[in-house]
Amino acid sequence: MPRILILRGGALGDFILTLPAIRALRRQWPSASIELIAHPNIAELAAIAGLINHVRPLSAAGMAEWFVPNRVWPERERNDIASFDLIISYLSDSDGVVQANLRRAGAKLVLTCCPVVSSGHAADHFLSPLKDLDVSPQSQAAPLLPWPEAQREQARQWLKRQGAGDNVISLHPGSGSSKKNWPIEKFIGLANQVQCSLSAQPLFILGEADTETAKTLAAQAPAIPVLINRPLPEVGSVLAESRGYVGNDSGITHLAAALGIPVVALFGPTEAAVWGPCGANVVIIQGHEPTAEALAAIEPAAVLRALRHSMAK
Repeated sequence: MPRILILRGGALGDFILTLPAIRALRRQWPSASIELIAHPNIAELAAIAGLINHVRPLSAAGMAEWFVPNRVWPERERNDIASFDLIISYLSDSDGVVQANLRRAGAKLVLTCCPVVSSGHAADHFLSPLKDLDVSPQSQAAPLLPWPEAQREQARQWLKRQGAGDNVISLHPGSGSSKKNWPIEKFIGLANQVQCSLSAQPLFILGEADTETAKTLAAQAPAIPVLINRPLPEVGSVLAESRGYVGNDSGITHLAAALGIPVVALFGPTEAAVWGPCGANVVIIQGHEPTAEALAAIEPAAVLRALRHSMAK
């Protein structure tokens, strides 16, 4: 029963793209105690799915001191670090200070991976430290996040209260940058086609930064239910119970793909070959060139066709 510690910063999409590595570790050592130092609201997803055992907040007191050269470790922290058989760091540590401090504390084996991806797909990049351990990734056919039935049932009850039932297509029109967003008017047009062509119930998922989008939806699509600014586990549960999903290049799109549901991901200025979501049921649409203008030119009919294709898989 080895003890494994993983250090991971970054946003939701970055974390999801690290899941193939975490899942491979869990598969290799099913009884291992795997701890994760990360942003708790994100790392909780992996805990719910059973991929890790414990979460420590990245912002915990003392973490900043790990970046101080030649740190003198208090005995309690030194003993804690030394108790791990394997530590994998995805922190930005170009000078190797964190790595050196961990080894000075008595860490048995420290592997590192730069969070900046220079070539290839990000998921493959984050898997690279495991090559030294002879650990192989699982097939993409299996969901990265196997979602528990209890959380699914809560989502089913919420959807039932919205009158959505079990035939929901989730749509997420937001992202971390407006340049990566397909126009909201086209999302509304797609929602109408989902109702007419697929006989399904569209559901919009919005975050705390989507205030203006929420106003637009309230004015132009008031009859379509909206899940707005909810904790990630709740969003994950609703996505897990969705029949399909369409979204921009965002962390929520990566989350939907990780849950194994049919996904259509719309990419503009970001290279999908590097940052595209992983999954057997994912279809990526990128404009004829990686620009916001090319993204805006994509028509709802093309997205609906891609959604049908993804759902047919």
